[in-house]
Amino acid sequence: MRVVFLYGPPGVGKLSVGSELAALTGFKLFHNHLTVDLVTAVFPRHSASWFRLLRRIRREVFAEAAREEADLVCTGVAKDTVEHIEAVRTMLEPVWARGGTVLFVQLVCAREELLTRVQSESRRARGKLVDPQALLEQYELFVTMPFEPHLRLDTTHVPPAGAATKIATHYSLPLLPKTVVFGG
Repeated sequence: MRVVFLYGPPGVGKLSVGSELAALTGFKLFHNHLTVDLVTAVFPRHSASWFRLLRRIRREVFAEAAREEADLVCTGVAKDTVEHIEAVRTMLEPVWARGGTVLFVQLVCAREELLTRVQSESRRARGKLVDPQALLEQYELFVTMPFEPHLRLDTTHVPPAGAATKIATHYSLPLLPKTVVFGG
């Protein structure tokens, strides 16, 4: 089992790149907002109950995926705290325990580009953070998680499909055969 863990600040393109990488490789996409939206429907965001349930659900998804040997692309943010790093380690522990591999990819882009991207209509439609000032106040934009193997990829001038190809090439991921369409 392999997990490609895409992380970076809100708006950097994790879901866009992750979607392209999943389409390229056939890996399943586990977007972090699937769990955020689920838990937020019941508990106040960032409450103790919210964090406990969010972390439990994510760990269980990874544990089941590891049992089934399902390859995943997942997305997340990084925070430079011991608590956050331990939460990531705990979430991914079932993968490592079953002999799986986690491949980390830090997505970054230029600050001005990030402030533009975070305001996109697609983010607004998904209920994601769209306020540039809140982004700057709540997130450190270039936090690097202390896990290996690790790739840092600047997406400022690279479209999502190009970023996905770079990740797949860097980590020698298997690619799905291209579909050829005949006729007109």
